[in-house]
Amino acid sequence: MTDHITTLEDKITYLENNAYYGDDLGATYSPTHTRFKVWSPLAEKVAVNLYQTGDIHDDSLLDSYPLTLENNVWTITLDGNFENLFYTYTIDMDGDSKETIDIYAKAAGINGNRAAIIDFARTNPPHWEKDTHVTQENLTDAFIWEVHVADFSSHENSGISAENRGKYLAFTEEGTTYNNEQDFPTGIDYLTHLGVNYVHLLPAFDFENDEAGSDYNWGYDPKNYNVPEGRYSSDPSDPIARINEFKQMVQSLHKKNIGVVLDVVYNHTLETELSSFNLTVPDYYYRQTASGEFADGSACGNETASDRAMMRKYMIDSVLYWAKEYHLDGFRFDLMGLHDVETMNAIRTALNENGLEHVILYGEPWDAGSNEIKEPNIPANKSNSAHLMEGIAIFNDDFRDSMKGHVFEETAGAFLQGKSGTTVQNTEVMASICANTIGADHSEYGLADKTWAKNPTQVITYHSAHDNLTLYDKLVASLYETPHYRRNDWLIELNKLAAAALFTSQGGLFMQAGEEFARTKHGDENSFISPIEVNQLDWELTVKNRDLVDYYRGLWQLRKQYAPLRDATPETAKAISFSKDTADNLIAYTIPNLSAEGNDWRWMAVVLNSTNEAREVALESQSELPQTWTVVANKETVSSDGLGTIEGIVITVEPHSAVILVD
Repeated sequence: MTDHITTLEDKITYLENNAYYGDDLGATYSPTHTRFKVWSPLAEKVAVNLYQTGDIHDDSLLDSYPLTLENNVWTITLDGNFENLFYTYTIDMDGDSKETIDIYAKAAGINGNRAAIIDFARTNPPHWEKDTHVTQENLTDAFIWEVHVADFSSHENSGISAENRGKYLAFTEEGTTYNNEQDFPTGIDYLTHLGVNYVHLLPAFDFENDEAGSDYNWGYDPKNYNVPEGRYSSDPSDPIARINEFKQMVQSLHKKNIGVVLDVVYNHTLETELSSFNLTVPDYYYRQTASGEFADGSACGNETASDRAMMRKYMIDSVLYWAKEYHLDGFRFDLMGLHDVETMNAIRTALNENGLEHVILYGEPWDAGSNEIKEPNIPANKSNSAHLMEGIAIFNDDFRDSMKGHVFEETAGAFLQGKSGTTVQNTEVMASICANTIGADHSEYGLADKTWAKNPTQVITYHSAHDNLTLYDKLVASLYETPHYRRNDWLIELNKLAAAALFTSQGGLFMQAGEEFARTKHGDENSFISPIEVNQLDWELTVKNRDLVDYYRGLWQLRKQYAPLRDATPETAKAISFSKDTADNLIAYTIPNLSAEGNDWRWMAVVLNSTNEAREVALESQSELPQTWTVVANKETVSSDGLGTIEGIVITVEPHSAVILVD
């Protein structure tokens, strides 16, 4: 039957032609029997091994049972109650026998080496059936706060109980404060105080690490995609604990009207030849170069082949599983440019067809190397954004780099540092304020060649993420030859200026946890395995830099109050007017409320000045402007109730600061 397979291309073609589209791969448990199914059409023999424990160092093999090949899937149904046992597969191929965990495992023992057979009804916290998704009407209504589970609560000044620090359950503790000072909330109460409506978790699926150890890792070393990471649970050896506590975290955030986004890393696995995917179906789940080597567009040793039927199916199945079983409200795709457009659109379609239209999807529109996606498939990157369905957004690196300087050049500055140098970079900022929306050409500046988004719902607007320098550290590196990371009032002013630009721009808002209190990692730009002491949130900074926290909080209140900033259509982006008499490092724009009613504000004007001098600028618009303005933000503070009034359209703004006006 397979004698014709003589090349790698033959092999892939055969496997593609023998894909399986059922929804029952993996282990399906009931108290009377458990069914196992694994797709491996070229295997010569497959057996399921049952173990007493999940620890591979404990040789507790109970028995092995041969599976039967039916319709390209190896299967067996074992009668009896196998709850709380563990299993692996042994797969024979080309005369070689390898043991591996099930790639469809949904529960696992310590370190994720053996899958667990459990009753999922026992994993639900009380009232889980009443927990529902927390989503926003549009991505442009999102205020996303990105955090690592351990970073959130590991610091002893977090106010979180010692047993829950660095764990899922830290997100369930209420009433926590810094140093028992009630005016300075921490933990989940801080999130509600700040106003975020999504918490984006760095990878919290099972990744390669010693779950009982103390070594830090961001989590971009995928192992078991459908199992929560054990190191954040109270007991990594208990398959139910990690699931139950993950669900408690989600439930707790939902009670505070905060959605939960999971960072997913389907583009590569830590292991390649010895990964569970490759041991199950050698070569299939990974792309190859022309010479037959594993491709490495992830710069992590491999890149998965999302354009192949069973990897595409795997990604769809996995996202649906997390959305349904764990009530997750969004997914962020690491190196989304390594996936193909058809797969990303298929994931969006599957969510929509399952009543999950408001589950948000966004990702990095780039790869880390040179991907091997073959035509007619095309990469899900910024160049192909027009081919992505509505409901798939991408990070706007145009905004990030034109505001603070190139992300990979630590000392490079841009608008914020007063280093634009030419009006070209001003126009890059202008275009990104409009979320690089097609149609927002602003012909007097010639922005058409800087537009690529169909509408603002396709854009994640941001200054900082876990990668590279924090915003505050970037300001330090780009403005000081001798860095120091304690509070600097000038840098705090620039941080406020950055926030003003962010919150008055089109698109969905995203920021790294702590950007709003000048988080520092003391210049560590790639802290993925640095000690927890480098990565953890220092809640004392919320006290020292309270004015900055309040500034971010106030800007979010303004954004919620002024609907045009959250416009899901291109209309506001097209209607924004930029002042023509601005200079380098000075930008002014007016934003009309095209659907103002009653007591709604009808206009907003924003002036951003990153120079070292007070500047004067005349506001412009496509229609008549008001002559009296209410100041709602200045260099120091933000208040939607108003901070005074200004007459006329000629506005003076202080050095390295913003002013926001409304009518």
